[in-house]
Amino acid sequence: MKLRILGLQKMLRTAGMLIILGLAAEIFSLWWVHPLSFVLFAFVGVSLIGAGILVYLASLLFAASPPSDQKG
Repeated sequence: MKLRILGLQKMLRTAGMLIILGLAAEIFSLWWVHPLSFVLFAFVGVSLIGAGILVYLASLLFAASPPSDQKG
């Protein structure tokens, strides 16, 4: 059970880092005045944030609930 909780924490930390990296890329692209800044914003930033959201949802999906002792 403890191993699963550690795996969940690792997945949540990974999701958070991906979202923070995506937001940082989008903030940087807003300051950068260049045609490629849209590419950075639209593809890199949104992809990192989307990957973070997917990892977060996967961590919720694969999180193990404690076994139930109820019978019947």
